[in-house]
This record gives sequence, structure tokens and C-alpha cells, in this order.
Amino acid sequence: MKRLARHDVVRRVVRVGVVWLLSSLSLWSVHAPAMAVDRLDVRRAGGRYIVEFEARLEAPAQEVGEVLTDYESYPALDPRILESRVDASRRHLHTKLRGCVGRLLCRTMTRVEEIVSTPDALTATALPLESDVKYGVTRSQWRVRDGGTQVTYRLEIEPDFWVPPMFGPRLMIKTLREGTLSLFRNVETAAQARDTQKREHLGSAPGADGS
Repeated sequence: MKRLARHDVVRRVVRVGVVWLLSSLSLWSVHAPAMAVDRLDVRRAGGRYIVEFEARLEAPAQEVGEVLTDYESYPALDPRILESRVDASRRHLHTKLRGCVGRLLCRTMTRVEEIVSTPDALTATALPLESDVKYGVTRSQWRVRDGGTQVTYRLEIEPDFWVPPMFGPRLMIKTLREGTLSLFRNVETAAQARDTQKREHLGSAPGADGS
């Protein structure tokens, strides 16, 4: 009888553990971003590095566009960005970044870019005389796709600092790959939060319940 009771206790403990694990996984899957990457290609061409990225974000296109053009909030999207601001004309974006090649070579960089935005696209072109890059062009486009947003992103950049030839290019490619994925996961999360806030605001607005 004692053996049977002990066996029953073990079974109950295992059952509770399995239920807890499944519940935790279920909650995680509900709240985790659902970005689906169609393409991520990072390569070196001469002294330049090129990133081409396409993905579907689980967030409305309008909110994705708002996040990508909320320049002052860029540090929340990318921890490498220390400061971000636009000038009075809203034509030039000034950023200060802490960039690292792997974990060994880190430096603070400044970048000034001329920005051109439309309702569904953003182009930022670096001004080399005011930046720590010899060349830099970033293009982002977004459109509605299957209830979410299709994002197309292309970065071409040539650093104006020394990159160790033995291992630097490989680490640069790794850093750009990881940074791009992290950036757009954060864009998706921020766009989802904006959409939720708007829905809650509409739901609490006077007359929203039809009264």
C-alpha cells in the first residue's frame, strides 16, 4: 500500500509538472512576436557590406510605418543607438551609436543622414563628411500582407574605420545579421503595442459602447 501511495504521488507530481510546462509554452507562444523571415542575406562587396532583408511582421502596416519614422525612439529599437534626433527641417537624422565588431572592437560613432519618407517607404542617405562612414544608404518599405505587414529592408554601408582583415569581415557580417533580426523583432513588438493602445483608447472613448 505504501508503494502504491508513493507511486500515485509521483504520478501526480509529474502530471502537474507537464501541465505547468504546457501552460507556460502556451502563454509564451501567445505573447511572442511572430515575425516570419522570407529572406536575410548579408554579404561583403569590396569595402562595403550589404544587408537585404524581407519579412512579414505580425502588426498593422500603419503602426509599422509609425514606428520606423519615429526617429527619436530609435534607441528603444536598437540598443546600439545611444542618441537619435532630427533637425528642425526634419530632413536630417543625427544618431550616435556604440558599434562593436564581435565583442573585442567597440567604438562610438556618429552618423548624419538625409531622410526622405513617403507613406510606405523611408530612405536614409549618410553624409560622409559628417559621419563615420564613407558610404551608407538604408531603404525600408512596408505594405499590407495577409493581415500583417510585409517589410523590405536594404542597407549598404562602407565603414570609415579600420576593420581587422583576418576576422573583421566575418564578425561584421555576423553583427549585421543579428542586429537586423533584433531590430525588426523590436519594430514588430513596438507596432503591436501601438495598435493595442489605439484599440484600448477607442474602446474607452465616449460613445464607444454605443450609448
